[in-house]
Amino acid sequence: NLRIEPDLFRLLVDKESFIQPPFESVPEIKKLKTLKETAEKHIEKNINMPVIQELLIKILDNYLKRSGVVSKEPFIIEGELNKVPVTCLIKNGGWVFPDAELFQFLKSSQEQKKFPVIIAKKISGILFPVFKGLSIMGLNTYKIFLSEKSKEIINAVKSNEEMLRDLKYNNQFQFIDKTFINDGEPIKNFFEVILKDRIDAYYKNFTQSKIKISDNLIDTVSQFRKNKATRGLIENYERKQKLLSELGGQGV
Repeated sequence: NLRIEPDLFRLLVDKESFIQPPFESVPEIKKLKTLKETAEKHIEKNINMPVIQELLIKILDNYLKRSGVVSKEPFIIEGELNKVPVTCLIKNGGWVFPDAELFQFLKSSQEQKKFPVIIAKKISGILFPVFKGLSIMGLNTYKIFLSEKSKEIINAVKSNEEMLRDLKYNNQFQFIDKTFINDGEPIKNFFEVILKDRIDAYYKNFTQSKIKISDNLIDTVSQFRKNKATRGLIENYERKQKLLSELGGQGV
């Protein structure tokens, strides 16, 4: 019953490419494999390039006053929204898991009385009840932001072979340039619609919470009201950690 997320999935395969042996020698598949590997290396190299971070900063400047970068790794921007001090953890194209990096960020936010916002391609499903319990906001962009120069490399991962035509990247990529700054969806909707009129209430709930955020999920969630949902949340987390350990991972 566990969610198949990247931290678990990468431990379930023992090869960089998951291709059944009978198809490994097919020329069209070999070509696709090479194109995909080239694109993956390009994404990894360019996903946090200064030009992308600068564009993301400019997008947030539309909503945050007196904003500034406090960390490039992890990428954290702070500022004010409706006079509320806000700190944003941004994982461009990546997942946010219930790991030490996240809880250290949340703990620091609480200590500094800054409202934490998490922006990522995808936030692990186990975290949303945790965020709700802590009055924290998170945004799934479902996108990987890359510069326009990456478009040709990404779009090359496709085949003209009829049976393989669907083996291509989906629309998870957003190629951005300076013209994208004033659009920036779904970030624009998140700040202008979801947060704008509710930030004061969220911030009050966050700063007045009796839960002291720890540097890990278990010690934090254990302070929640004891009920079936809380027990299930902890059990699910521990079950996944155990599986990660059994598969040879380091856990998160």
